[in-house]
Amino acid sequence: MSSASNSESLAQVMKLEELSEEKKEMMWWWSLLGVRIAALLFCLTAFAVLAANKQKVVVEEEFNWLGWDSTDNSKREEQSYSFRWDDYEQFTYCVAVNVIGFVYSALQIGDLVKFLITKKHTVNPKLRGYFNFAIDQALTYLLLSASSAAATTIRVYKSGWVIGGGHTFIEMANASVALSFLAFVAFALASLASGFTLAKF
Repeated sequence: MSSASNSESLAQVMKLEELSEEKKEMMWWWSLLGVRIAALLFCLTAFAVLAANKQKVVVEEEFNWLGWDSTDNSKREEQSYSFRWDDYEQFTYCVAVNVIGFVYSALQIGDLVKFLITKKHTVNPKLRGYFNFAIDQALTYLLLSASSAAATTIRVYKSGWVIGGGHTFIEMANASVALSFLAFVAFALASLASGFTLAKF
């Protein structure tokens, strides 16, 4: 009688432990879903803000045919040019990377939602883990590179853009870069989570 009672108690304890582990695992997947949603929103707003920047900035520069340091004013000419955000490779690069990050995040969210509903993985979990970790790492570095390039461009050309009346352009570009850096942080967290998931599950 005592042996049967002990067996039942042990079975109940093991069942509770399994439920506890399952609950922890589900909480982990929900947390990862939250990180993916954050990455998607930051990427979306980053490229949307910059793409919506329709202001055309006109910049006037003085060019000296004898060289920039020459004091002969008779050879000086004033030239003006206008540009939009997509005239700079750094901004185009930043938008492109954020678009890729947005699409990838959307696919990840769809797959996670399917798993949370059905409790079944679309592909082999181990193979999926390697894929997620590799892509998360790549996009993390790309976002850091693109955001840094765009931020450097703003800093270098800001004074000329201010003279050309590009205040709105600068504000929107700064906002886009800040959001792009936040997307980088979200992907860095996702990358850490992917590494942990690969090791644990």
